[in-house]
Amino acid sequence: MSGAPPSSLQPAALPVGTLVGRWRVVGWAGRGSHGTVYRAVPADSELAAPVALKLALVPRNPCFAREAELLSRLRNGSIPRFWESGEWQSPGGDFFPFLIMEWVDGLPLYAWARQQTFSVPQASQMLAHLARALQSIHAQGAVHRDVKGDNVLVRRMDGRAMLIDFGTGLYPEAETLTPPDTFPGTPAYRSPESGLFELQNLRSRSARYRAGPADELYALGVTACRWLTGEYPQFSDPFQDAQGVWRMEAVKLPQTLARVEPSLRPPVQRLLSVLPEERGSVLQFAEEMERLARPRPVVAVPASEPPPPVPRPEVKPPLPEVPSDNTRPVESVPPRRTARWMWPALVTAAATLAVALWASWGVVEQLTQKLSLLSSTPGTSQPDAGTAGLGDTVSAASSLDAPEPPLPAMTEESIPEPIPGQTRPDSKGRCPHKRQVALNGACWVPFDLDECEASFSSGQVFRGRCYVPAMPRNRRSTSETPPKR
Repeated sequence: MSGAPPSSLQPAALPVGTLVGRWRVVGWAGRGSHGTVYRAVPADSELAAPVALKLALVPRNPCFAREAELLSRLRNGSIPRFWESGEWQSPGGDFFPFLIMEWVDGLPLYAWARQQTFSVPQASQMLAHLARALQSIHAQGAVHRDVKGDNVLVRRMDGRAMLIDFGTGLYPEAETLTPPDTFPGTPAYRSPESGLFELQNLRSRSARYRAGPADELYALGVTACRWLTGEYPQFSDPFQDAQGVWRMEAVKLPQTLARVEPSLRPPVQRLLSVLPEERGSVLQFAEEMERLARPRPVVAVPASEPPPPVPRPEVKPPLPEVPSDNTRPVESVPPRRTARWMWPALVTAAATLAVALWASWGVVEQLTQKLSLLSSTPGTSQPDAGTAGLGDTVSAASSLDAPEPPLPAMTEESIPEPIPGQTRPDSKGRCPHKRQVALNGACWVPFDLDECEASFSSGQVFRGRCYVPAMPRNRRSTSETPPKR
């Protein structure tokens, strides 16, 4: 049991031993914008297998009821099993909803990839896991709405990719909690059609975009691209046609994608098509990945006929027959390379204001003073720390050739990952504003957890504080978005 006084208990940092319903906290696992995840066990059976306890950071958060309902409808090996929900009453009298789910011992996808070497069949199998999870979600008429590498855990015991965090998920009869002009999710993973919809409806506060399976396929493509190359795809400049309709010609793919194994590259490129109908279906992608994941048969190469014996004088015995070499083809391994971070501009000069509004995701006026800290003059461009060279680890060798290495246990939250266009420190590691801090090769504005929860959805929690990306003054921050509801 914890010795902490009950009055000091806060949902963001419960001590070991705290009772939440019939569950006892035995460890801290991670924290996001809306909830903290703990490892817990039944209070009456502490030797039982652990579960994941997700506790809301604000009282009566309606997202938790919607997440519980969606999870209760899903049965898939790559989606954590939902067990129950309830409310925890704090010493102050507030009620905080919580969820109990299957415990997944693993690492976020990008962090795992930085530590592991993996084969093309292994990568294909993991993408197939995610596609089958999405297929299960879409079969319910639902959408996840925040597919990305940070919401994928690679399970330690078997390397299975697990899709997590259904807090922004939506099913047909679910209550809509977000304002019409907001877009739940992460900006770098948004589909082209959702951005074009926002440009087309800038003057309509009531227009609401409905995410569908094609949006999730695009987000899965961005996840695969970022995982295999260390770089994000970028939108080409939008333009208006003769009828005033906003359009986009293509999605700009990283040059390093061309170095990915040829059998894996085309399916990923198809997911990043600018037209939704060209992305195919989640079933098609899952089947393609499963075919690539199957072990390749080893075909024996027959030896050629041996040459006839060499004639020798009768007094000497003939030399033994010499068979020809029996050579087998060796599967090539892609050369190592280093991925560089690329930040191409998203818009033309004529559409600067419109696209800035697109990137802002519905900024509210009351955040103006806070958001001034997030904007600064552009710093020196630096490579994204922790992302270069992810493609180097992809080997074309079959997974049968060598056993997969075990995954390390998850110990603490990952260091915040920079986003496209974020302000970088100068050559001396200094950020433009005195309140900004340099972390992981980028500039951030630190906030208290409760303040971040109320104002930002893309803040990243690290060591007890919430860090919001700082953006150049000539571009609005992609973190300027109301909390996901």
